[in-house]
Amino acid sequence: MPGPSDIRVNPFNNATNYVNLTERHIVPSVSPFVVRLNEVPEKQDPSNMQMFYVDDATGQTTETALTEVAATPGAGEFRPDYSTNAFDDTSWNTGLIEFSSADAGKIIEVSYTATGTLAGVKTNRYPAWWLDRGDGSDGAFNPSSNITISGEKNYTSVFIPAGVTVNVNRYATIKCLGSFVNNGIVSANGQGASGGSAGKAAGNGGTGGTGITANGGAGGNTSYGIGGAGGGCYASNISITNSIAGDLCKYSAEIGIGAGGGGGGGTYRDAGGAGGAGGGAIKIITDSLKNKGKITANGNGGAGGSGGASGGGGGGGSILIVATTIIETGTITVDGGGGAAKGGTGVKFIKELGVNL
Repeated sequence: MPGPSDIRVNPFNNATNYVNLTERHIVPSVSPFVVRLNEVPEKQDPSNMQMFYVDDATGQTTETALTEVAATPGAGEFRPDYSTNAFDDTSWNTGLIEFSSADAGKIIEVSYTATGTLAGVKTNRYPAWWLDRGDGSDGAFNPSSNITISGEKNYTSVFIPAGVTVNVNRYATIKCLGSFVNNGIVSANGQGASGGSAGKAAGNGGTGGTGITANGGAGGNTSYGIGGAGGGCYASNISITNSIAGDLCKYSAEIGIGAGGGGGGGTYRDAGGAGGAGGGAIKIITDSLKNKGKITANGNGGAGGSGGASGGGGGGGSILIVATTIIETGTITVDGGGGAAKGGTGVKFIKELGVNL
């Protein structure tokens, strides 16, 4: 069996420094119904774990405790794994917890005494960024009202209730050690490249902003006006389609934002409309995902012209999701915005790693 790694040891007396952790996980929806804790629990039989269900509508911990058992668990029961015997030391285990099929898909909160991790928890089977769930330094994310985030976040768990919108400013990388539950909306709509400016009377529309390397074309100036071209989603000088997104995501965690739509051209007398902004970028790396709501990075529609041509729609952005267990995907969209020309569809990459024993 694999040996200990990253263990909490005091170097002055070589004693293990135990810490108390509380984590949220989602029991897989298919066999094996196993959750791996983020660290190895202290060896006790029975353990000192406390485990409760979490209400998947409110995100509140219920008063219904699960019972530890030493045999195959039934509904409302769990069995810790005590079989690792790393370095011929029976005090080690892997932090695996087995559940009954009756609890599949349920959210649980577990408190335990943690001692560190095992080398066997890590693997080179996947790209490194697929496994980087962060350090949890931003704590639990449980917004009760609309909020805006951006940049990199390191959460222990995420619960977004119905009726709450998490707006993403340009882009967000959300790393989550435990469960990611969304009943509301996570939106990066219109947070990509800016749309092109509206063409003035007897003038061309502006070129849409770039989505890494590409942009929406400008509308021309004629007696009728020419609508702006829709933006696309680009990365590394390659026009991205979902047919090749999976291969790209093996090597790069960054796909890019949606391009802005081009501005609509003006007629000889009237102005055109501005192009729509592209969609932003959302990346989620989590242990488990349950999305009953919406996660969107759509492009905005181009504006109508006041007699001139409409602007082009912004291109869809990118949504990258990697989770050990995915219970429900809900609605996930990277659509291009409407307009004189519809923006291109962005990139949607969803990868479930499965449970690795």
